[in-house]
Amino acid sequence: MKKLWICIVLFCASSAFATLHTVTVNSLSFSPANITIQQGDTVRWVKTIGIHNVAEISPTPVFRSGEPTGSAFTYSFVFAAPLVGTYNYRCEVHAASGMIGSVTVEAPAPCLPPENVVIAWEADDQVALHWVAPQLGHYDVYGTSDATLVTPPPSAGWSLVAGEDVPAPGLASTILNSLSAQQFLVVVHSCSQ
Repeated sequence: MKKLWICIVLFCASSAFATLHTVTVNSLSFSPANITIQQGDTVRWVKTIGIHNVAEISPTPVFRSGEPTGSAFTYSFVFAAPLVGTYNYRCEVHAASGMIGSVTVEAPAPCLPPENVVIAWEADDQVALHWVAPQLGHYDVYGTSDATLVTPPPSAGWSLVAGEDVPAPGLASTILNSLSAQQFLVVVHSCSQ
């Protein structure tokens, strides 16, 4: 019987799934006028009629579509990190008529590591790795036999051993095959928000 020495390390990697939100620039309004999005999402303003623009209202504006124009336009802005909070904007020509809107950007929830990791020996070179997944997402297991590695996976010296999509919080498991002696494993969790 071959002996395996396994060290398990848990690691999280935040991975947002970006969404595109469309705001229509109407004759004297934005529709929807107020939206809430996640950090990393994109807002696209689409204008077909009237003389308008999109301009964030602050001492140092974060976004602006340009000068007001009568031409049709599509203006997109990605609310990437570190942007978070509420960003009020207006049409500079029609703000006095109430043509204003807001984008509230919510920061992503923290990516939580797996809990209660248990190794069950299945055969000489096969183990079952069980854990409690606190969030949905994708979990990758990387392995190395080099105990001196200081770089986290995925990088040189690490091999992808297994991957598991977890559709809901709860019990999760994966079977690991053909592990070498003194294998060190890292569980990387890319959670979705």
